[in-house]
Amino acid sequence: MEAAFPVGTLPVSAVATHESLESLPQTRSPVSYRLVHHALATVAAGLGTCGAVGYSPVVIVGPAGSGKSGLLAEWFVQHSRAAADRRTPAIMWDGRSLGRDLASALSQTTIDRLHERFVSSRLIIIDGVEQITAWDAQRVLAHLFDAATAAGTTFIATLRIHPIACTTLEPSLASRLAGGLVVAMPPVVTTRCHVEADAAGYRREITIRRVIGATARQQGLSAADLVGPSRCRQVSHTRGLAMYLARRLTTQSLQSIGTAFGGRDHTTVLHGIRVTEMRRSLDAGLAAEIDQLIATLVCR
Repeated sequence: MEAAFPVGTLPVSAVATHESLESLPQTRSPVSYRLVHHALATVAAGLGTCGAVGYSPVVIVGPAGSGKSGLLAEWFVQHSRAAADRRTPAIMWDGRSLGRDLASALSQTTIDRLHERFVSSRLIIIDGVEQITAWDAQRVLAHLFDAATAAGTTFIATLRIHPIACTTLEPSLASRLAGGLVVAMPPVVTTRCHVEADAAGYRREITIRRVIGATARQQGLSAADLVGPSRCRQVSHTRGLAMYLARRLTTQSLQSIGTAFGGRDHTTVLHGIRVTEMRRSLDAGLAAEIDQLIATLVCR
């Protein structure tokens, strides 16, 4: 079952326009939402025609709390509830539910049923692809993606970071998601939080320990992972991100930061910072995550 969202149909007469998308909650400026709005409007307009949709897949990237899930859910439900004589089949899954469906289909050898659902749908939305944790399930999804795309299905997906930078994605699935239009949700505006902190004349000190804890939580790790000896890719990238934030948000030296990260030397810290800076310049999703972390640390 598709948790939290109904299996519906998308009426052709109710496809989204720029005007209808403007009715969605605007917690950021309209300008900052422009790319996301354009992508969804283009998909919706294409669903109302017999021609090919301009973008597929559309991958909306943003950290937890950026509003991508709520935006897509409202967009899907709004149009699946409308009535029309002609209907365009559409399905929305959250990642965990689709992961369970894929695992069940694999264990019960019922992939053909799932295949039929994919190829018979004009639009499939997957919210939180990274929540499909099993690589065998991700490989099956990549094959279903190919079959459905060949049948004319359009895909919209959400991820916390860019598909290529997401180390938990199986390479064949990551390459398919990265082959479409990847748009980043803009960071949450934090002006009010800054003003309130300044007006009170007090702002909680940002320490390396707080940076480590906040960064680890956002990436689904523990603080012990970041200060420990692990050199796996996810931990190394997250450790470098925390080092970057510690250098940016505290007054501590490279040597002091290295000591806080399990006794590492200053050259290791410098390398982590430089790698993070490079990744940020190439990955809009990571840039949004960094902005979100900075806002969280500054406002608390």
